[in-house]
Amino acid sequence: MCRLLVVAAFLVPSFLPAQTPPPPQTARQALIEMFFGTAPNHLEKHLLDTTRKAFNKTNTGEGMNTLDELAMFSSMAKAGGTKLETFDTGPTLLQAEDPRDGGKIEITVERDELSGDGDQIEIALHMTKGGKEEVLPFTPRVTFAMKIESEIWRLNEISFTVHLPLGDPEFLKRIQDQQNTQTEQTAKWGLQSIVTAENSYHVVHGNYACSLSDLRRVSKESADGKSATVNMLAGDLASGKRGGYIFAISGCDGNEYKVVAEPEAPNSGQRAFCADESGKMRASADGKATTCLSSGEAVEERTHLLVAPPAASSSATLQPSQPPQRVRVSQGVTQGLIISKVQPVYPEEARVARIQGSVVMKAVISETGDIASLEVLSGHPFLAPAAMDAVKQWKYRPYLLQGKPVQVETQITVNFTLSGN
Repeated sequence: MCRLLVVAAFLVPSFLPAQTPPPPQTARQALIEMFFGTAPNHLEKHLLDTTRKAFNKTNTGEGMNTLDELAMFSSMAKAGGTKLETFDTGPTLLQAEDPRDGGKIEITVERDELSGDGDQIEIALHMTKGGKEEVLPFTPRVTFAMKIESEIWRLNEISFTVHLPLGDPEFLKRIQDQQNTQTEQTAKWGLQSIVTAENSYHVVHGNYACSLSDLRRVSKESADGKSATVNMLAGDLASGKRGGYIFAISGCDGNEYKVVAEPEAPNSGQRAFCADESGKMRASADGKATTCLSSGEAVEERTHLLVAPPAASSSATLQPSQPPQRVRVSQGVTQGLIISKVQPVYPEEARVARIQGSVVMKAVISETGDIASLEVLSGHPFLAPAAMDAVKQWKYRPYLLQGKPVQVETQITVNFTLSGN
């Protein structure tokens, strides 16, 4: 009996189906795992031994070596609530969607050439917002040269190229459309600034101003009874021109008014904009203010307000400008970097009108920790200027990437609450 069992133990495996080993990982799969894997060593696993050893010896000055910094950057790419999906095969390598603004990023594979123990994978970046692909000044392409080492695909080289199709009419049209969009944003900002100035003027005088020049300087009585002159409107807007648009107030009797913004150049392809004392903005595709007033379509109000950078020292030497590196960071992270914070002054007109709420802004923080630009995403027009005046004075510790300070894009929320509520 024992002999039969021994014989069976040797024979049974020969009749069982052979287990098929898993297919080897492709260079493309290795590239995806390297940047978006979840294993502790997903990054260093796909670096050449010589590269990994060199990175481990380098120190960025923050107690981290270059490999640690790369791993942190890889983690940041997967953070922030972005919905990310990768593909092992097909024309698309990666799709990412930001639920905060609906923006989408798609990375496509333009070339995948396998030769011996090497593979070259060329990718291109595409960005979409509002269902429409955004036009970049150039089309960036990145080639990853992968190499087999110890039966593992490892990154051997990265090269960058740009594609600028200057002879492509479709590309040129999209560039023009993008420029028109940016110019229109400036016009909408100007229109909203006039509406805000009119509201403040109404609080002080009890009626609306019927000319832009009247909004430039408004006399207000301070708490101690002294009269003070406040600049309510920038000089170029008060003169009626800004950024290729002509601004004017019409149909004004002190109790109501209309304000319009019309492109200076006829047939520019840019829209005309208009608003009234309600603050609701409309637009007309033919670029005519009269059409906007009679039958304009409602548009989303999104105000772009830029903070001018500090003036350069007279002894500074001008250097060729380089595009600054910028990363997107959550509001929670930047709150921990604040060094000094100026509280906003509650606007008197908002206090009298019992207005409260939140002002949400998109901010760019410079490499030195100063506010470089602000964009109001939402908030009452009475509250937004005070929020901006305060935030542009905030100071942050520089955000470091690979040991070097970089620009940061984030959101800042300022809350206004009336006491006694």
